[in-house]
This record gives sequence, structure tokens and C-alpha cells, in this order.
Amino acid sequence: MASEKTPAVIFQALVVCDDIRFENNGKLLLIGVYSDTVQVFKLPLQLRSLGLAVRAKVMSAGRIRFSVSATDPQGNSLLEANGEMNYDGEPGRTIWLPIVMGPALLTTEGNYSVRVALGDAPAIHESFAVKKAPTPEPPAPPLPPN
Repeated sequence: MASEKTPAVIFQALVVCDDIRFENNGKLLLIGVYSDTVQVFKLPLQLRSLGLAVRAKVMSAGRIRFSVSATDPQGNSLLEANGEMNYDGEPGRTIWLPIVMGPALLTTEGNYSVRVALGDAPAIHESFAVKKAPTPEPPAPPLPPN
């Protein structure tokens, strides 16, 4: 029986947010983190940026190819990013791959698909929903004094 090769990178999580910034001490700032639902007041909506933070465990040092793409509910491309990163740390450590694209146009309600491919591992398919939030009710006028 052939043994399966352990992927050099193991996907762990995807965080969808408005922006990702780096602090001087190497920390990532994830700004405007969403759950699996992005609520908006109007559509279409032009976002200044859309951040996708990919968390993964690296099983071996070396160059890691990555590819991330997102599509709207009709399959139209929202964003694409690909490239390589060099990892020279110890095996088994967690890394973050921050991807910020912008502007991003959310055109309609529904499920937006995200495809993440890391190294030779099979691509992972995640999603987030875009929903219109209920229109806020105007505040009631103050009651007259007694």
C-alpha cells in the first residue's frame, strides 16, 4: 500500500475582514472581522478593501506556492492572488498568510466562494454570505412633557 505524502502546508482557518495591517513588532491587525456573514445596508457596495487571512500549519521549510480566489454568487471573479512565500522556520508551526485586495465590489446577496490552494495540498473551498441588514427604524419623536 502506498503511503500518502503529508502536504507541506495544512490549511486551518480563513478569516474575512475589512483590512489587515502589520504592527512594527510583527503582529497582524485584523480590522473589521466578519463572522460567516457580511451584513450591508445597500447593494451593490464598493468596499475599500477586503482582507482574507489564511491560517495554516507548515510541515516543512522551503518555498510555498499559494493561490486564493473569491467569486460572487454568480461565479464572477471578486479577487485573485497568487505567488510564493519562503518559510525557513521550524516544521509544525502556524503561519498567517494575509491577503488584502481592493477595491472589492459586492454586487448581490448570497454565498460568495473562496478557494485557497497552499503548496501541493488539495484546494480548500470556504464561503461567506452577504446579506442586506434591515433598514434601521428612525428614532421615535420625544413625547411631550406632562
